[in-house]
Amino acid sequence: MAFNQEKRLVDIRCQRRQQGIALVVSLVLLVVVTLVGLAGMRGTIMQERMAGGAYDRETAFQAAEAALVLGARDFIADQSTWLQRIDNNSALDCRDKSCASNPSNETTLDSLWNDVPSGNTNDKFTAIDSANAPQYLVQLLGACESGGIRGSGFTGTTDQNEAGPKGQQLSRPPGTCYRITARAIDPTEDDNAERAQVILQATYRM
Repeated sequence: MAFNQEKRLVDIRCQRRQQGIALVVSLVLLVVVTLVGLAGMRGTIMQERMAGGAYDRETAFQAAEAALVLGARDFIADQSTWLQRIDNNSALDCRDKSCASNPSNETTLDSLWNDVPSGNTNDKFTAIDSANAPQYLVQLLGACESGGIRGSGFTGTTDQNEAGPKGQQLSRPPGTCYRITARAIDPTEDDNAERAQVILQATYRM
């Protein structure tokens, strides 16, 4: 009888020990599954952010491109208004080479940017982000020459007067170069601090 009681005690102890190990194994497996799930969620969130950033950048590029085209059209169609604006705002006159290559970073120009009007006609553009209309700015660079002291040294200024397709001298007068800068959104707005910034520029010889 004593032998049977001892055997039962041994069996009960073994069962209790086995149940404890199963609990530990279950907890370990639960932790592993949780970590795998968190890693999957993190990867999904990262991919979603990347996709959102790519979409934001693509729509911003389209908006900036539209602003560049419409800004050039506005400048060509109404040069007198722009020339008067340049005369009244020294920040738009870059003949002394004091203008930054990216005027979007210049706080002195914040109030001089033009919003592209929203609409479906040829002189308007409807941006996907209706709260942020694309903008453009026109600046005077000076005489279109790559050498000499007049208008030289401007980044992005294409020399259209010094040489032709085969290097021969062109007979056209130097003309005056203007730089049109377009941007998709206003970076000074707090909501745009972490968004894609697209800046496009073109130099026009008039």
